[in-house]
Amino acid sequence: MTIGVVYITYGPSAAREAANSIQGLRKYHDWPVAVIGDMPMEGVWYLPQSVKPGRAGRWAKVNLMELSPFDWTLYLDADTRVRGDLSIGFDILRDGWEMVMVPSKTRACPISILTKDERTTTLTELGNSWPLVLNTGVMWFRRTPRTVRLWQIWHEEWQRFQEYDQGALLRALNRCPLALWLLGRPFNAGSVVEHLFGRARA
Repeated sequence: MTIGVVYITYGPSAAREAANSIQGLRKYHDWPVAVIGDMPMEGVWYLPQSVKPGRAGRWAKVNLMELSPFDWTLYLDADTRVRGDLSIGFDILRDGWEMVMVPSKTRACPISILTKDERTTTLTELGNSWPLVLNTGVMWFRRTPRTVRLWQIWHEEWQRFQEYDQGALLRALNRCPLALWLLGRPFNAGSVVEHLFGRARA
């Protein structure tokens, strides 16, 4: 079994942000790191991926199960900053859970970031006007038949609109439920993982 951390970086801004995130990660963990993107980074496992149609970073995220070289993966957005120990996510996977995430913090309508058409479609298909939205910037997951299937469906759902990944994930989870553990705010935009939303734009 292999364990490691994956980042997605497209463009020089994202690469700089990921380098800063990795620097913080190294203070707490010596896990191997792989970077998926369009430019190599020093000191990490570089997995070159040319830009795909639509939003390249989101294309990579909805293909992350196929792209990650690890059996158990911690995915971190490039614009995260590690401020503490992240081993709890792998401990939870070890207890039998298949995926670990953190809910999004929102005061507005959930998935308001989506286009009107995708938002309407998602809420209709979920049968829920106020679903719990999950932030995809920090995720632990292990390779199982269900997580492999989830990512296949996530990619399929993303292809419908090819914009943001959150709505597609909710629709995928609705079609393919799995053992998902939720951590609290400190692990995404909090004291353990700070999230500088939107800074890593090329």
